[in-house]
Amino acid sequence: LVLLLFSFAGVLQAQDSTHAGDNLAEIAKIPDPFARMSALEEFYRKSRRDPKKAEVDRNLLLHLTDTAYQIRNFPLVLRYGEDGLARDWNNPRLKMALYFYVARACEEQGVNTGKALRYASFIEELARVEDPTRADAVIWKQFVAPAQRLYMRLLASRARDAADWQKAIESGILALELDAGEEAGKELYETALRARLDEHGRAAAIAALQALCRSPLARPEYLNRLAFWHSQDDRPDMAAELLLSSYGMKRDPAVAYTIGKLLQKTRLAEALDYLAEAVRTGKGETATRARRLLEHLFFNVHAADLSADEQEREYERLMQSAAQRIREGTTL
Repeated sequence: LVLLLFSFAGVLQAQDSTHAGDNLAEIAKIPDPFARMSALEEFYRKSRRDPKKAEVDRNLLLHLTDTAYQIRNFPLVLRYGEDGLARDWNNPRLKMALYFYVARACEEQGVNTGKALRYASFIEELARVEDPTRADAVIWKQFVAPAQRLYMRLLASRARDAADWQKAIESGILALELDAGEEAGKELYETALRARLDEHGRAAAIAALQALCRSPLARPEYLNRLAFWHSQDDRPDMAAELLLSSYGMKRDPAVAYTIGKLLQKTRLAEALDYLAEAVRTGKGETATRARRLLEHLFFNVHAADLSADEQEREYERLMQSAAQRIREGTTL
């Protein structure tokens, strides 16, 4: 799993003025994260030995957690992050950051999945209290969206029934609504593929692909997959409509052939047009299958009552029209 590294620089800079003074501020500016981590840990040890301090400064714990996360030292993320979460925070964003760091560390270490799920959900709860109208896009995009993707991954990894899959996919869909980036779409798509393999997750998988196909990330890959699932589930009309949208985005002869197969019983004229395009643009087995079905449907069904000469003329017109659409880049 690729580390979802966040930049909470703005959040860290927004700390209250009670932080641990110039020494910590200077250490936090060290550009190399490994060197910064060593300096922070030394500062931490000195702070613990200082008899004038009742406890280690909470912002030091935040910097330790943040830097440990950057260098992928997840045991230290858990150590300092949990200590930080035990403190009171005036800025809810700082607590959201800590919840996320610890939950991600649990995921990376493969430990305490239940805790990680709770922490990921706490981030959304804090956001709803802090910004119930979602007016602050930063909170929802920077904190809630990745936390919801994390929740989706964690729950999907331990899904046992339809309810688990539904909750997992709902989290992924919320993340997509908040941050319609490529990573969000990819994760939701991959989770949908996993869900489809589980008999309990088939409905959730459909919901995930429907959300993707309605989103700005809609692409032929997603439309074709959802169409295939609808076809498997004996919903040919829904499959055909999705493939028509896909074909409008990308002229794929295999898709044109499948559209022809799906429409042959209900919309024969359209089926013939798509099969003709598949013949014109396809190669190998795709073109062979498309031509075989096209000729059967045209000569034995569509033009069965015409004379042989009329059939040939009509067939030639059909193929010429397909060639013209292809040349001009137009669709039906």
